[in-house]
Amino acid sequence: MRLNRFRYLNRGYAEVLVLIPGWGFDARIFEPLDLAFNYLLPEINDLKRFSADLMNALVENRIKKVSLFGWSMGGFLAINFLEEYGRKFVQEIFLVSMRKSYPKKEIDSQIALLIKDRRLYLNRFYRNCFMGQKRTFAWFKERMFSSYIEMFDLEFLLNGLYYLMQQKLKAAALKENPVRIIHGEKDRIAPYSEIVEMAEDISFPGIVTFKKSGHLPFLEPDFNLN
Repeated sequence: MRLNRFRYLNRGYAEVLVLIPGWGFDARIFEPLDLAFNYLLPEINDLKRFSADLMNALVENRIKKVSLFGWSMGGFLAINFLEEYGRKFVQEIFLVSMRKSYPKKEIDSQIALLIKDRRLYLNRFYRNCFMGQKRTFAWFKERMFSSYIEMFDLEFLLNGLYYLMQQKLKAAALKENPVRIIHGEKDRIAPYSEIVEMAEDISFPGIVTFKKSGHLPFLEPDFNLN
């Protein structure tokens, strides 16, 4: 059993932000971010243990409360932590590029493609993530693309897809908690129309929209959490 590890980065701010990456990525994808927080950066090895290991990291680092920045699959991990440990430890949640759910039929299709050719599938997946974001894709391609294609083994990737198949963003999580939704209008992984429809159904106060962005709006030059 491999534990999830967390690296605390003291940047001289009063509040702490947990940056939780999406499927097929690790915390390096957040390198360009310069937000007014100290960072808690996870190395995710076991999705089922994520909440417990995050709680342990808060205790070890003497952190009383955090904000959670959950990107894509990371948004479900953020919600899971909130459900397990409650508002006592959570200041605010930022849900970035999330879907309400991932249909089983869609995940099954992705699993089949991933098993058939892992490298080819990941190549296409990363390119779709950066749709509409040529500048940031060039940065990603230079810094991380090759290592990402090689570093994630099939079992780890499949476990992530099985996890996604079981998750659903519940309206209560948005209504009853300090949640902010951030999304790119050109997102091919988590269609913008789906999150807009859900927000309208529950009269959610609004979505921070990046009109020219794909799945990674936090890499846009004007991104902030103010």
